[in-house]
Amino acid sequence: MKNPILLLIIFPAILISGCCHKKNIVKQDTIAEDSMIVMDNKPLDDYLKFEAYYYHTTESTYEEVKILNGKLFFTYFKDEKGDCSQWIQQKPCWSEDKLKIRETKLTKADIDSISSKISNFGFWGLDTVIGNPNNFERYYSFVLKYKTALKENSVLFKSVPGGIVMPDAFRRSRDELMKIVRKKQIYD
Repeated sequence: MKNPILLLIIFPAILISGCCHKKNIVKQDTIAEDSMIVMDNKPLDDYLKFEAYYYHTTESTYEEVKILNGKLFFTYFKDEKGDCSQWIQQKPCWSEDKLKIRETKLTKADIDSISSKISNFGFWGLDTVIGNPNNFERYYSFVLKYKTALKENSVLFKSVPGGIVMPDAFRRSRDELMKIVRKKQIYD
């Protein structure tokens, strides 16, 4: 008779501890899965934090490139009729209604590639303003900005005919951005 009573006491205790242990396992698995989700999204978050901006305009050109939230935006002017070929006025021959805007998604590989290359080119070490035109001297502006989760640099290059040459790190970093525009074929 002692054995059946002992079994009635021990058996439910074993069942309860088994259930609790199983709950702990499930809870640990859930935590592990949540951690994996967070770990898997971390690179995606970094990818979405990458930003780029390039802007250059003259009387006959307009180029603006943005990378935001994993998307590439390209705004440009194309002189389809040749109106700007003989343009001598010191104001744009294009108008805002003639600008074309294109966009496309970028892959993580696209972002990783450009991020790695601009680091190798030395973009992060550039001064924020390059070129020093004299007062009232005419110059063309080139603006290039990059931002990652850890770094940010915005550079203004003031181009004066016969003046300072565009730094190699600036030119190569700008050209890399334009390569992505060409690669994605989002221009006419």
